Formats: sequence, C-alpha cells, structure tokens
Amino acid sequence: MTIKTRVFSLCVMALMLGAPALADGLVPLSPQPAGLDWPQKSWAVGALPDNARSDVLALVDDAMARNLDDVMGETRAIVVIHKGKVVLERYRDGFDATTKQISWSMAKSFTSALVGRAVDQGLIDDIDAPMPGPWAADDPRAKITWRQWLNMVDGLQYHEIGEPDLAQNDVVQMMAGSGRFDVIAYAKALPLAYTPGTRWNYSTAGFHLIARALQGLIADKARTPPPAPLAMIDYTQSALFGPLGMDARIEFDRAGTFMGGSLVWASARDYARFGYLYLRDGVWGEQRLLPEGWVDFSRTKTPADNATVYGAGWWINAADSNDIRPKGQGSALGPRDAFSAQGHEGQIIWVVPSRDLVIVRLGLMGNGGESWPALYDWAQKVAMAFPIE
Repeated sequence: MTIKTRVFSLCVMALMLGAPALADGLVPLSPQPAGLDWPQKSWAVGALPDNARSDVLALVDDAMARNLDDVMGETRAIVVIHKGKVVLERYRDGFDATTKQISWSMAKSFTSALVGRAVDQGLIDDIDAPMPGPWAADDPRAKITWRQWLNMVDGLQYHEIGEPDLAQNDVVQMMAGSGRFDVIAYAKALPLAYTPGTRWNYSTAGFHLIARALQGLIADKARTPPPAPLAMIDYTQSALFGPLGMDARIEFDRAGTFMGGSLVWASARDYARFGYLYLRDGVWGEQRLLPEGWVDFSRTKTPADNATVYGAGWWINAADSNDIRPKGQGSALGPRDAFSAQGHEGQIIWVVPSRDLVIVRLGLMGNGGESWPALYDWAQKVAMAFPIE
C-alpha cells in the first residue's frame, strides 16, 4: 500500500467513525441511470412523471407568480433534475439559463466540496488534524480541526443567525463593516467561547477561514505567495468547476481571500450540476471527485447536541420533525433524506436521493418572517410530488 493510499484509507475511516451505517432516515445515494450520458455542455431533457406533473406545475406556477413583498419573495430561476434529466426549467423576466446569480451561503457547500477534493488529492492528510489558521501555534484556536470547522463546532464567539442588531451581527460587520477589506483579520480577532466540538454555531467566518486555509495549501503546491487568488481560481476550475462543466466564478476580498462562506456566482443549471455531483455520491462520469464517504459525512448531523439540521457544509433534515434545532431552520414535511445548500435571500440546491432529484431555486426574499419556512415546505412539497425510487 502506498503512503497516499494509506492516508486516503485513514481519512475515509475517520469520516465513517461514529457513523458505520447511514444515519437514521437516510437512504443510499442514487446511482447514475443505466444508459444515460453524464451531463456534458448541455443536459439531457426529459418530462415530468405523469403522476407528478400537475402538482409540480402548480407549485412552480405559484412560486413564479409571487412578488418581492410576498412570503417566499421573488423567484428568479427554478431548475428540476429527475433521473439525470432536466424535467422543468423556469426563469423570471430578465433571467435565463446563462444568467449567473449569487450563491450567498450556498458557497459553504462548494467550499466543503473543495476540502473533499483536497483530501482526495492528498493536499489534506487528515480532517481531524488542526486546520492552518491565522493564529500562533500555541493559541488554542490553532488546534481547531478541519472537521470541526466544517461541522461549525469551532467554538468561536460569533453571532450571525438570530442576531437582529446589525452592530452586533458579525457577518454584517465582517462583510459590510470594519472587516470588509480583510475578512480573515476580522475572524482572527474572534475569541474562543466554547470547547471546540461541543457547540454548533452557524458561522460564515468559519468558512472564510477554511477557504483561506485551502488557499495556503494550494499556494504552497503552486509555489506562489499566499493568498494567491489566481492559484485559487485555477484550482477551483481544475478540481471542481471544470470536471463538472460549470462556468462559475468565485469572489475575493481586497486582501485576496476567497470568501468561501458566501460568494460564488453561477447559473441555475450550473448549481444543479453541483447538486447532481452530491446526488451521485461525489462521482462524475468515470471520475470520483470526492472521497468515498464524503457526501455521507456532509449529510450526517454535526456532533453537537444543540443542532439537528446541519451536517458539514450542508443543511439536513432532522430525524425527528418535532425536534428541529435551531428552531425554524427546516421543514417537518417531506423526505427525511433531503439535504441542501442554502443561501441568504432564498437560494437553495435541494438534493433528494429517494426521489433521484435535484431542485434549484434562486431568488430574492426577506430572511425574516415566514419566507424561509415557506421555502422549505415548498421544496419538500415539490420533492414529495415525485415517486419514491
């Protein structure tokens, strides 16, 4: 066994420790349908199942008819992939299949995938090892592991979801306030509030730190000085976007850090390609892009007790629909196995293995009130309209 093979095997073993079987309610990821070509420059086009057509069309018509001031806001794009084919596609006036739209926090799912690619390529030996960060070696924050950052159990004192005071909301201050020119400098100043691994706390700062750590590894490999935006652009293209056939862009702050917690630009079809990679267990065509077990790791609950709806860069459904933590961050309806990338103002990539389904919805809506619960329920109702595979 080569050193690289041994390291890879250890990584896979580490991923599966504590989860030797699929978590309660999950189903195996869907295989590529026999005889169907993988998406190339375009997708194969299919039809909605007869027994799903009327319900799906009614739900999509309803979403497209809503306006900015309505619950769930303004929908700008919907793409539905079923059994590997585009079975529905809608766009608001002014948007089409080529329009790049902002991911917001769906970028976290991309950053998680890039960590998986780095593991597969041997850039990261062990996700239970400390992740390189901006702190001195003897700082306890320097000991936080890749896994803990991905699971959002890093323990930093950080306020984002549920913080209405903009002056106290760290993501607002980091992205639009004092930290806007250098997000890592802002994150570096955040103190440790909890023992890492014990408490879940949603954190865009954490995923910016992950992105910066990846940049450092990639810059070292490319022998370019960090933060090396061009090396990061090349890596995302060669490691992820290129193999998937995506025409996507990533965005950097003025200090040159890829803002991996919030800023990817892509079309609705390209977001669907990314969701399809996860539906197919990290495989694309003849190539495995993500290590075995990585997608299951991503859709398995974080180890902290105070959260039931987050995995590793992806949102999941609670095993008990009466125990959604944090409250309001999920739906009590529909397939338990659905998992999703989610972004500010209503961006979602909804992956449902039991229906062999990917649903992309992009739009603009308020983050408060009933809009997110309504969007969760809408996506689950669309999923429930399709037959179980």
